[in-house]
Amino acid sequence: MPRFFVTKENIQGGKAILGGAELEHMRKVLRLRPGDQVTLFDDGGWEHEGVIQSCTSQAGEIELLRSYQPGRESALEITLAQALGKGEKMDLVVEKATELGVQTIVPFLSSYTVPRLDGRRVERRHGRWGKIALSAAKQSGRTRIPRILELDTFETLVGKPWPCELKLLFWEGEPVQTIQRVQEEWPRLRSVLLAIGPEGGFTAEEVEQASRQGFRAIHLGKRILRAETAALAAVSIIQFLWGDMG
Repeated sequence: MPRFFVTKENIQGGKAILGGAELEHMRKVLRLRPGDQVTLFDDGGWEHEGVIQSCTSQAGEIELLRSYQPGRESALEITLAQALGKGEKMDLVVEKATELGVQTIVPFLSSYTVPRLDGRRVERRHGRWGKIALSAAKQSGRTRIPRILELDTFETLVGKPWPCELKLLFWEGEPVQTIQRVQEEWPRLRSVLLAIGPEGGFTAEEVEQASRQGFRAIHLGKRILRAETAALAAVSIIQFLWGDMG
């Protein structure tokens, strides 16, 4: 059944009003009409089954038949800090991190970051990432769209007082510390921040700076992973050990 996002303020009296890009997708892409059944999810974690009552270029009115909280969100709050990569690699990370249950995504610039974007390009990319996250949330059945924060510098990122129990920085130069060792020390975890570097990884100075701010450097194994592969591998392992996978 097609899924669409609607804000809570557009749900009243057993009806939902759909507009904007979601309405355009319903009318022009899927070509749905009155009488077709749809599923909606809102920004409060609720899902709604309904039937289209009317559909014009201005608004779509949907009668709600059933509302419920499906409980598909992970209890583990994951914040993924990802350094910008070349081309459309960040698009892939946003899409797959959404599918894997990440709640917050923080793009940042570090010493080895290749793309150096001006304000307009950053704004365009941020808008595209938001659309990708929405689409991935709809596809994966999530009831929460990840927050995508503004582009940070590495210094700002590590200096912020993140409300996380654990902050991990993945660095191929770390000789000893692994996720398994961390899991032995933290058998239970409610929130975590994962920092993934760009192509080329982090510099030793950046790792030291992050360590002074409470980050813990760990490695993912003997092989060197691409930045986007490292991000998705890290999230998957974290969800398996402390979240809702496996």
